[in-house]
Amino acid sequence: MTTASDPRRFDVIVIGAGPGGLTVAAGLAGLGRTVALVEQGRVGGDCTNTGCIPSKRLIHVARTGGHAGAGDAMAEVRATRDGLAAREREEFRDHPLIALMEGHAALVSRGLVRVRAGGVTALLSAPHVVIATGSAPLVLPIPGLPPERTLTSDDLFDVDQLPRGLAIVGGGPMGLEIGQALAALGTQVTIVEVADRPLAAAAPEASEVLLRAITARGVSVLTRTRAVSYDAASSTLRVAGPDGEHEIAGVDAVLMAAGRRPRTAELGLAQVGVATTPDGHVPVDSWGRTRVRGVWATGDVVPGSHQTNAAGALGRRIVQRLAFPWLPPVGRVRAVPQAVFTTPEVAWVGRVGQDLDAACHPSAITRVRVDLAATDRGLTDGLTEGFVMINAVRLTGRIVGATVVGPGASDLITVLALAIDRRASLFAMSRLTYPYPALSGAIGKAADEFARRTMGNLRREATGYARFRLARARGRR
Repeated sequence: MTTASDPRRFDVIVIGAGPGGLTVAAGLAGLGRTVALVEQGRVGGDCTNTGCIPSKRLIHVARTGGHAGAGDAMAEVRATRDGLAAREREEFRDHPLIALMEGHAALVSRGLVRVRAGGVTALLSAPHVVIATGSAPLVLPIPGLPPERTLTSDDLFDVDQLPRGLAIVGGGPMGLEIGQALAALGTQVTIVEVADRPLAAAAPEASEVLLRAITARGVSVLTRTRAVSYDAASSTLRVAGPDGEHEIAGVDAVLMAAGRRPRTAELGLAQVGVATTPDGHVPVDSWGRTRVRGVWATGDVVPGSHQTNAAGALGRRIVQRLAFPWLPPVGRVRAVPQAVFTTPEVAWVGRVGQDLDAACHPSAITRVRVDLAATDRGLTDGLTEGFVMINAVRLTGRIVGATVVGPGASDLITVLALAIDRRASLFAMSRLTYPYPALSGAIGKAADEFARRTMGNLRREATGYARFRLARARGRR
C-alpha cells in the first residue's frame, strides 16, 4: 500500500458527497474556500442514486403509463438517475476549488483525514472537517428470508424484472410511495407496518385519507403487524397482527423500508473525541457543530436532519459559520416541510400529530380544517378528498403547524412554512389575496374561518388564552 507522506492542505474537508455534503462544498467553494470532497460511493449520495430522484421518477412513470412493461419503466428510471449523477460528478470534478476524491475517509486526528482507495492512501489536512456520510437501509431479520429475495432502496432501482408479489416492511414515506407506484405497474403489494397507522409521523387525519387512497389503488396495508418468517419454497410471508398470525401468499420478494442507520462506523470519530448515540447518530448544535472543535456534521448522520431539504438547510448554516466566523451566530432554525409524493400528496410542517400533542396544551391551540372538496377548485377538479389543516395559537393566530393533503400539497406547504418562519398570524394570512380558483385559496379560507371564530367569540378566546398563559407562567404546560 502506497502512502503519501505530506498531507494536502485545504480550508475544509467534507466527507460524503450527498445533499448535505454537496451543499457545504459548493457553498464554501463559491465563497473562495478550498474544499476536499471525499466520497466512497457515488456522487449525489442516497438522494440522487437510491432515494429521491429514482423514486420520484418511478412515481411519475407509473402515473403517466405508456410503457410496454415494468422493465421498461425501471430502465427509464435508471436513465434519469444515471444522467443526473453523471452531471453532478462532472460539475464537482471540474470545480477549480473542489478536489473530488474517491475512497474511504477516516479521521486520524483533529484536522487530519486519511483517504484509502485502490491500495493508495492519501492524507488531507484542514482546520474543519464536515461529516456527511449519509445512511444505509435498515435490514430487519426475517427468519427464512434469503438475501436474493430481500430488496432495499440500494438495489430496488437496478432490478430489471419487478416481483409479481411484493411485501414492503414499513409504512413510512418510502414504503407508501414505492408501494403505490409498483402497484400501478402491476405488482401485488402488501405493506406491513408495526404502528397503528401508516405515515405515523403525520397527522392522523392525513394517514386516514392516504390509507383509503392507496387501498383503493390495490395496495393492501396491514397495521399493528410485523413479519414473523418467510418460506422461500412457497413464497409465503408469515405475519403477526391484532388477530393473530396468518400467511401472505405470492410474496416473491420483501422490500425493507422500516428505517435507516447512519454511516458513522469506521470514520474514526472516537479517535478525535466525537461521541455518537447508541444508534450511530452524531449529536450537533443548531449550527451543525459537534462538541469537538473543528468537526461538523449534517444530513442523515444527524438526528432530525434526515430529509434532503433538512440536510441542505443545515449545510447552509455550516457554510455561514465557516465562511463568516466573525459574525455572531444568530438566526433561528427554519421550519423544514416534509412531503410524501403519493396520490394524493401529503405534506406537513411544524407541530402536527403527536409532536403537537407533546409540545402544546390542547386549550392553547385552535385547529382549522378546510376540505378541498368544499372549495371552488375542488368542485371544478372533482376532488372528493384532501384538506388544508392549520394549528394556530388561540386568540393570536400564530401558526405552529400545518398539514396539506391533496394535489400539489408539496407546493402549498411552502406558503405555510414561510408563515411559521415569519411567525405569521392567521389574521395576516386572511388578508392575503390568493389566485382564484387555485387550491391555495383553501389556506385563505382556513384563515378566514379562524378570524370568524376568534372575533365572533372574542371574550371567550381572550379568557382562554389568558388562562393558558397564566398556567404556563406557573410552571404547568
